[in-house]
Amino acid sequence: MKSLSARLGYTGAGLTVFAAVLVPFFLYGVLSKGFASLGLHVDEMYSGGPKIRTVQASGYTIDIHRTVSPHFFQTERPFVQLDWKPVSALPAHVSDLVDVDGDGQPDVRVTFDVPQDPKASLRVNVESLNPRYVAMQIVGKPKYSSLIVRVDDAILVRIPVAQ
Repeated sequence: MKSLSARLGYTGAGLTVFAAVLVPFFLYGVLSKGFASLGLHVDEMYSGGPKIRTVQASGYTIDIHRTVSPHFFQTERPFVQLDWKPVSALPAHVSDLVDVDGDGQPDVRVTFDVPQDPKASLRVNVESLNPRYVAMQIVGKPKYSSLIVRVDDAILVRIPVAQ
């Protein structure tokens, strides 16, 4: 009797471990669809907001994002994000007039150097041609609302919006 209960116990334990290992593989599709349907997304303060249009330049593009406003308890200023892609096509010195709001008139002049070393620090100068946008001089990445950073094959610049 002792031998039978031991065999049943070990068999039950083995089947439990076997089921515990295999069940996640079968339920993975159901679980991933369930999480996807929740509608979770990264906060715009981190993602830069949705892209509203793309401007074609000589050999590269500039993606213009929607203005991001801070939420309750966030201390950052409103900003607009511009993405220069691909970095490999950028000249060593970039100086572009950008129409941020889409009215046909340039709003800012963005100037920065593109070092060959991807880990080198970046600095940007933004000359405001429209009072809605705040000028920046030799800015690196002091805060989320005014920065320049290299991410993969793009250079992101965030320009503060006057309040």
